[in-house]
Amino acid sequence: MLVTRIIGKCPGCGAKESFGNVSISNDILLQGCLHCKYSVQWPLPPLSKAILYLDQFFLSHAFRRNLSQFVNAAERIGRLAHDQVVVCPYSRTHETETLQWRDPQQNSLWEFIKRTSRGHEFYPEYRVKHAQIIRGFERFLKRDGTEFQVELGDALKTDINDWDDYFWIDVSRMPQDAEAVRKSKQEAVSGLINLFQVWRNSTTTFEEHRSIEMAECANIYLQLYFDMSKRAASGDLMARLYAPIDSQVVESLLAWNCNEMDFSFRLKHIMAYFQSTYFRQVPQVWIEAGLFAGLKERVERGQYQNPEKAKKRLRGLFYDIQFISLYAPYCHAMFIDSTMFEIATDKRVGIADRFGTRLFSRSNWREFIEYLDFLENSKTEELELSLKLVHP
Repeated sequence: MLVTRIIGKCPGCGAKESFGNVSISNDILLQGCLHCKYSVQWPLPPLSKAILYLDQFFLSHAFRRNLSQFVNAAERIGRLAHDQVVVCPYSRTHETETLQWRDPQQNSLWEFIKRTSRGHEFYPEYRVKHAQIIRGFERFLKRDGTEFQVELGDALKTDINDWDDYFWIDVSRMPQDAEAVRKSKQEAVSGLINLFQVWRNSTTTFEEHRSIEMAECANIYLQLYFDMSKRAASGDLMARLYAPIDSQVVESLLAWNCNEMDFSFRLKHIMAYFQSTYFRQVPQVWIEAGLFAGLKERVERGQYQNPEKAKKRLRGLFYDIQFISLYAPYCHAMFIDSTMFEIATDKRVGIADRFGTRLFSRSNWREFIEYLDFLENSKTEELELSLKLVHP
């Protein structure tokens, strides 16, 4: 056996310095010997880890070690993760934002982010979004009057609360086109800021704008599907392959009762769903629309008057809105930058009230440290004893 933590003499063959910890699987610690087949299994206590999302702002400062408060907090979170109290999964947003960093240490930052996560990763954005929309559609069909319940398995592997093994496997992905992503990001922010003058003259309320955003979201899904279908009908064999992945949302919903109901009837149901409260209760749709409504209201109040300063301050806005709207419902806490913290903690956005997610930034740093204190104090005597067994 490959013994990763030598404890001492083997109880089976008596070989010195040969017996110890081999691996951890779920909640079982396997011990064995380098020289014989003797082994023993130890049950470990069940875990309930706090899921903490650390945004790029936090991780970059911790990596560069330029601000001691971030370095100290990151080291403390690392110890809590080692003690199986907290888990900090990374997302594709981390990868994309790291790609934008023009620095020789870009790859080192990415490795640091993955090490901090201990190999735990959120599912890709499109997968989480599509899963929520399908759940909303199922509720619509059943006329389910209960509150929309998020399922952790839609965003993370269900083994998130298993004990971490001594090793984890990292699978590299195809590299992204950094310049193309950077250009797209700049164009998106510029386009948004060009809307600010229109927003300043608007008289819509927060909730009215939220409704407008949700309706526009539904229209985009429909339009993407119709565009793809039109290209496919014209003979373009690659239409589906090269279409935006969100064009598959409507296609997935159309699979409902496809053997019993004709296309037009199913499409009418989908369009009715997109206009219903069931669609508006989909967490990602609801949060994203609320964040944009909050931004619009701040523009109306006179913020972001200087376009160049606004571009600098909001350059990561779309990524921030993306990961907050997608992953907040699955997290116990999130650390985000101060600009997004101001909008996301607006009670009308409702992230904390609806999902119980705690939000932190430099604006409430003391509360963040108190939260880490709370996690530290949550360790039980049983967990402490097990940790000594796992990490002798």
